[in-house]
Amino acid sequence: MIEKGGDVPEEDMYRTFNMGIGMIAVVEADRGEAVAEALRKEGEEVYEIGKIVPGSGRAQIR
Repeated sequence: MIEKGGDVPEEDMYRTFNMGIGMIAVVEADRGEAVAEALRKEGEEVYEIGKIVPGSGRAQIR
């Protein structure tokens, strides 16, 4: 609404407002589904966005 009504460029919207993920929860892999289900029961949308795995010490984003 702000973008369209105020003729605000999308780039400005992303710089000004939190238009990202919002909040994340890092949980043990074997508890992930239980945590996700509890959040869904509370009306939250849940997405798995990544995993923590052993590596070389450098982050990789895929």
